[in-house]
Amino acid sequence: MSTSATKPKSRTHSRPKAAAGMGQKPRANFVHETVSRLEKQIIRKRFAPGEKMPTEHQLSESLGVSRTVIREAMRVLIARGLIETSRGRPARVKPADPVYVVQSLSTFLQRGDHSLLNLVEVRLPLESEIAALASHRATPEQIAEMVAANERLASAESIEKAVTADIEFHDCLAKATGNPVFGILLSTLSDLMRRSRRKTLARTGKEVALEGHRAVLQAVRLLDPAAAREAMLSHLIHAEQDLRDE
Repeated sequence: MSTSATKPKSRTHSRPKAAAGMGQKPRANFVHETVSRLEKQIIRKRFAPGEKMPTEHQLSESLGVSRTVIREAMRVLIARGLIETSRGRPARVKPADPVYVVQSLSTFLQRGDHSLLNLVEVRLPLESEIAALASHRATPEQIAEMVAANERLASAESIEKAVTADIEFHDCLAKATGNPVFGILLSTLSDLMRRSRRKTLARTGKEVALEGHRAVLQAVRLLDPAAAREAMLSHLIHAEQDLRDE
C-alpha cells in the first residue's frame, strides 16, 4: 500500500465576470453619441462642405471610441445626407441638400393620418405670406414665368398637365420671394398638394383656378402686398370649400 498522500487538486482562482451591461454602455449608445457630436461639428462647419473627414483612426482617437463605433456612426451620417463616400476615396462632408429632409417629411405626411383639409389650413397662412412677399420682390422674369405657368394651365388637355401647371404657378411665387425656405416647405407638401389639385380641378375645372391665379398675379404686378395676400386667401378658401363639398 502506497503511503504517499494524495495532493489536493490545484484551483484556479479567476475574477467573477461582471454582470452583462454593468458599468458599460451598450455600443448603440456610443454610436448615437458619436453621431450627435459629428453632426453638430458638421452643422457648425467645423468640417466644411466638400472637406475630407478625418480618418477612422483620427476620429477614434479624438472622440475616445472604437473604430467600429466610428464606422457605424459614419453609416448613419451617410444615410442622413451629411457625408458622402466613393470607392477608394475618403469620406467628405456633403454640401447642404434639402432633398433628404423633403423626402422624409413628405413620406411622413403621406403615411400619417392627415386630411387634405389639414393641408389647406397650412397653406392659408403660408401661401398668403408668399404672395405678399412676392409682390415686393418679384422680378420681371419671374412674373413672366408666372404668366407662362398660367398659360400652360389654360391650355392643359389633361388633369395631370393642369395639376403640374397649377403647382408651377405656386412654385414661381415661392421663388419670387427670394427666400429658399418657402420653396423647401412647399416641396414637402407637393405630393399632398397634387392630390388636392386633382380633386378640385376634376370637380370645378381649371377656370376657377385660373381666376384665382390671375387675381394674385395682378396684385403682384401692382406691387400691392395686401391685395396679393387677400387674393391668395380667397383662392385657397375656394379650394377648401370644394374639398368640403366633395
